[in-house]
Parts: sequence; structure tokens; C-alpha cells
Amino acid sequence: MNITQCGPDEWADLVDIFSEMERYHHPQAIIAAEQMAKYLKDRVFPAHSGTEIYKGMRDGRIVAFACVTILYPVPRYSGQMFIKELFVSEQYRRKGLGHQMMAFIAQRAQEKSCSQLDWLSVREDEAAQGFYASLGAKVVEEVNYHRLDQHFLAQLATQPDQA
Repeated sequence: MNITQCGPDEWADLVDIFSEMERYHHPQAIIAAEQMAKYLKDRVFPAHSGTEIYKGMRDGRIVAFACVTILYPVPRYSGQMFIKELFVSEQYRRKGLGHQMMAFIAQRAQEKSCSQLDWLSVREDEAAQGFYASLGAKVVEEVNYHRLDQHFLAQLATQPDQA
């Protein structure tokens, strides 16, 4: 598999695999190619998103992708590369492509002076847990991951200043 970083004008090339990823995570969702194209062009690919998108090519098509960003501050004057998404097309899974993508991401993290590589995964996905453990990853249990859903996000954003 040939892995490269996507350029800012390659968003249209990833509509199909991003749509496949959405169907994988949300099987009942209706995914419209036009909406996905607009989302990629306007939200994911612009430089201000802070996202780097890597694509894996095999057999003349995009069969895998990853979205990463670098977070600061991190101890020792370095960065933390965070993988928001790693996805391999269904017919190409369990063929070593996920490992190739992770190795590429690890190389990029080192090139960018990151001292950590982090990501989230579904706890109940045993295959994913085994894969990540085989890479040497540990589950970070000493931190909590927090989220405000849309309702509470809007509620907090409209609260008066508490100062």
C-alpha cells in the first residue's frame, strides 16, 4: 500500500471511503455523497481545521485513511499526535494495512517531534483492542474522557458569565 498525505484539493477523492466509514459507525444513517463532499471540502480539508489526512492506495483506489492532529502543550517541549480516525475499507481489513497506516503515522509523529501518539477506540471491539495491544499501545486508565453533547454544549455556551 502506498501512503501519502492528502493535499488540500484531494477532498473529492475521499468522499467514497469517508462515506463507507460513516456507514460502518452508523449503519442506519443515510449518507449523501453531496453532503459528505461539502463536509470534507469545507470542514476537514481546509488548513484551519488543523487536520492532516493520510490516504492509503492499493489496486488504484483509496482503501484506507487516517486523520490526525498535533496537540500542545506536552511535556519536554514536544507535541502529542492524536489520531481522530483510522479506517480501512472492509474488503482490505486483516491484511496488514492498519499496521502500515499506524507505522506511517508513527513516522510522521517522530518527524514532527511528537513524544506521544494517542487515539480512542471502542472498548468492546476486541479485534481493535488486540490490534492496538500488538503495536505496544497501553490503555490509559488514569484519565477520564469527557464530552458535552449538543444539548449541553448549547446550554453551556448560553450561560451568563459566572465571574
